[in-house]
Amino acid sequence: MNFLSIETSTSICSVALFENKYLIQSEKTNIPKSHSKELGNMIQQLFEKSNLKIDFLDFIALSSGPGSFTGLRIGSSLAKGIAFALNIPLVMVPTLHSLASQIKSIDNYSLGLFSHKNYLYVQDFKDAKPINNIELIEANNLKNKKLYGFSLDQLDITLDYIEVEPSAQNVGLLAIENYNKWSVKDLTKAKLNYITNLKIN
Repeated sequence: MNFLSIETSTSICSVALFENKYLIQSEKTNIPKSHSKELGNMIQQLFEKSNLKIDFLDFIALSSGPGSFTGLRIGSSLAKGIAFALNIPLVMVPTLHSLASQIKSIDNYSLGLFSHKNYLYVQDFKDAKPINNIELIEANNLKNKKLYGFSLDQLDITLDYIEVEPSAQNVGLLAIENYNKWSVKDLTKAKLNYITNLKIN
């Protein structure tokens, strides 16, 4: 299967192109508030470098949140536009799942992504598998947990954590593994996970 993978849930904007399920090209920037300007150009560069046409795609893998509202919307809008034009599905990959896929620990750990002020989106994992639902948690409640995350330096307090970076490559690899579960053919049903109206712990 040939596909494009898009990750725009944080300050990092990354894209990856897969042919026959193998990564062949990738691009990444980390320029805050530049996704709307950079994403289209990066995708164009992928196809130019690979000498492939965009209509070779079988689907698009998209990091579906949680994360930056604006970043997620930019990635989703472009992904849906391409998918609609080519009549191909989207594979909606949960952002925290793709981060967890990089962690080799088989023990329980928490994975956090900065939300706002002193709050972060948190989900607990064991061996890269989620063991609860995502919660919006105040940072002080995580001081004694084994914590991985990204952008946690934006919090008002300092947490001890191991950084894992969002990556379109990891989004793509998870899309291959979970294609049947996360593939959405009716694009009107491809929903982003903004994590709104959560109880704050």
